[in-house]
Amino acid sequence: MNISFKALTLVLGLAGLGLTGLASATTATTTANANLRRLPSPQGQVLRVIPRGTLLTVACTGDWCRTTYQGRGGYIARSLTRPVTGSARLIAPGSMYYASCAALRAAGAAPIRLGTPGYRTGLDSNRNSVACDRGDR
Repeated sequence: MNISFKALTLVLGLAGLGLTGLASATTATTTANANLRRLPSPQGQVLRVIPRGTLLTVACTGDWCRTTYQGRGGYIARSLTRPVTGSARLIAPGSMYYASCAALRAAGAAPIRLGTPGYRTGLDSNRNSVACDRGDR
């Protein structure tokens, strides 16, 4: 079996976000301080406390969202998140959100790679892990 590095990276990235189920990833901010828990349950061990206004990539199913914060994966209550839209104001320090490739280019930040602040799949139409490169709109 011959798997390309790009395909393997995509599969591992999706598995790391917990996207192998029915959930799809989205960008959201926390609406209050939120406990990052080991399990999707109020009784799950608290791993970290995520401050209010933190920008996260989440994959939600039911009442819980899978996310990563400070290098640690876990779950937060869906009720403590708010999806980010193109018009949403980001209040978290160090947060980066670009509504489009045009906005990213105007900021002089294009192209950006997967893992770089501001990267999101919505800016990577050719799915090569580089947002707003020559192949993207």
